[in-house]
Amino acid sequence: MRYIVILSLGLFLSSCGNDDIVSTSVDGNIQAWLDTMNITAVRDDNTGIYYYADNTNLAGAQAVTGAVAAIYYTLMDLNGNVISRYQRADGDSLIYKVGASAIYPIGADFGISVMRVGEIYNFILPPSQAYEGLTSGAISPNLIAHLQIELTAVHNEADLIVQELVDIDNYVATNNLNDTVTNPLNTVMKFPASGISFKRLQAGAGTLPLNGDTIIVDYTGRFIDDSSFGGDTVFQWIFGSGSPRELLTGFEFGVSLMQAGERSLVMVPSSQAYRESALIIPQFIDEDLVEDGIIPDYVTRIPPYRTLLFEIARVN
Repeated sequence: MRYIVILSLGLFLSSCGNDDIVSTSVDGNIQAWLDTMNITAVRDDNTGIYYYADNTNLAGAQAVTGAVAAIYYTLMDLNGNVISRYQRADGDSLIYKVGASAIYPIGADFGISVMRVGEIYNFILPPSQAYEGLTSGAISPNLIAHLQIELTAVHNEADLIVQELVDIDNYVATNNLNDTVTNPLNTVMKFPASGISFKRLQAGAGTLPLNGDTIIVDYTGRFIDDSSFGGDTVFQWIFGSGSPRELLTGFEFGVSLMQAGERSLVMVPSSQAYRESALIIPQFIDEDLVEDGIIPDYVTRIPPYRTLLFEIARVN
C-alpha cells in the first residue's frame, strides 16, 4: 500500500452540472415516473433532487452537518432494477460524516441531511447528483438514480474517536502486549495527545531519526481486527521534510521512536490517519472512481473511522 494525501471529495465533485435543456428533460422524466407511480415528492431547488418518505420519525435525531450517520441503502434505477443494496443481513450499518464531502454519489449527502433516525426516505437523484462524472464502469453517467436510505443512528464524531482508543486498549490487553514475558522488550507506550500507542517488538541500535535523514522502512498494515489492508511494502522518504505530502502523521510519529534495525507495532487511531475517509455507493465502483479522478485511492481500502495498525521494520 502507498499513502495518499487526504483530499476532500468536494474538490472532485463540486463541478458537476447540466445545462438548462438537459435539466428540463431530466425533471420531466422524473416527474413522469412519479406520476406513473402515483407518488408525491418534494423537489429541492438547489440540487434538483426529489424525495419522499416511506417512514418518518419526528422524534429521531437529525443528521446535521458534522454528525456521523449510520445507514442502510438500496440503489435502483427508475424501472425498479436493483443495482446494489446493503441491508442488515449484510452487516453493521455503514457510516459517513455528514456535510464533509465524504460520500458518493454526492446527492446522498443532501438526502441524509434531511432525515432523522428511524426514517426511510427515497431520493431520486438526477445525473448531476448521481454518477454524471463516472466515465468508466458498470453504472451509466446518465442514470437517474433511485436511492432508498434507512437512517439507523447518528453519532458524535468525538465519541467514535474515543471508542477507537478503547478498542486499542482492548487490543493491547487481548494480545498481552504489556506482558514482557510473552512479548519481550518494553510495555506499550501511550501518547494521550494523539491517541497513538507504540509497542517495540525487536530492538534496534543507533540514533533516532533526525530531520533530513533518508529513512527506509518495510511495513505491513492491518485493521484492529487483524484483517489486512496493505501487504509487505518498502517505503522511503526524507524524515521531517513534509515530503511526500501523503505521509500519515501517525506513521511518521511511530517511526520517530525507532532506531535502525528496530521492528515495532504502531497503533494509529483514525484521527491521525484517514478519519472520515469516504463511503462509496455502491462499493464496486470504487476503482472506477479512482481511475476517473473522482476519489483518492485510499478510499478503496480504508473505510471511515478505522484504527490502523502498522508493523514497521526500520531498515536504516
